[in-house]
Amino acid sequence: MYIMVKKILITGARGFVGSALVEYFIYNTEYTIYYTERSYKSNTRLDNMDFKNRVFVWNNENIDIILHAAGNASSLDCIKNPESAINDNILETFKMLEIARKYKIEHFIYISSVEVYGIEGLCKENSRCISMNMYAASKHACEQMCNAYFNSYGVPCSIVRLNNTFGKMCQEDRFPVLAIKKLLNKEKFILHSNNGEIVGRRWFSIHDVVDMIYFIIRQPPGKTYNTTGNYISNLEFLTYIARAMDIQTFEYDLIEENVPGRIGNQDAPPDLIYSLGWKPKKTFNERIQEFVDYTIPTLNSF
Repeated sequence: MYIMVKKILITGARGFVGSALVEYFIYNTEYTIYYTERSYKSNTRLDNMDFKNRVFVWNNENIDIILHAAGNASSLDCIKNPESAINDNILETFKMLEIARKYKIEHFIYISSVEVYGIEGLCKENSRCISMNMYAASKHACEQMCNAYFNSYGVPCSIVRLNNTFGKMCQEDRFPVLAIKKLLNKEKFILHSNNGEIVGRRWFSIHDVVDMIYFIIRQPPGKTYNTTGNYISNLEFLTYIARAMDIQTFEYDLIEENVPGRIGNQDAPPDLIYSLGWKPKKTFNERIQEFVDYTIPTLNSF
């Protein structure tokens, strides 16, 4: 019996989220995987993978699914350089939606962010979005383009909103990896507060996020999902990492964050995807331990 193998295009495949998607689909599906190249980004993350003769640079082959993870993922960078929010996020998403329309794909998944809510406190998937910075504005604009292409052209779009993530090949300049380095070097931490309360997020393993995305691919299009974990403060997150390294104590100073446009404590629960039956395959402690065990031997290698 002949079985049609799906063909999936992943943008941003050399970034943290995109490379995690590539690796997941190599080992958990039989899909043929394509990715887009950008000349100014290195292939370091992809070089560490066994492609199993199923991963290729996309050269206008027919595709069934697009996972659009490319763009400027730094809210601080977009605040400092708003033009990059337009060029890297909005214009790139427009190009990918046009490709989706041309190839009449089965599902277009846009990787967005919970920052689009623009408010502190509880953020449900149907909450109103109020952009407070250019990163959030560009991501919300892309979401609205997805909705427009779904309704005007029949492009089957779904939106996933990420919060803070950690995991294999996490960026070295982000808090999870910096935390490991500082703990190893016994350095004091600076943690930010908002109105006197330590800033928190719904930290989640990137491996659980990509598993959620695979689950969403198999759902009807047209929905928006918070793809997040449990809410914890950054101090609690740091404590999880320290315990995974068998470190019991560390020092920190608390400083009130004062960056115009930045959101303080934000809580975006993953209500919809859990209501549909998705469940994590490992506990949060297990994911933290995996992250620590992988990262320490590979520091400065990606």
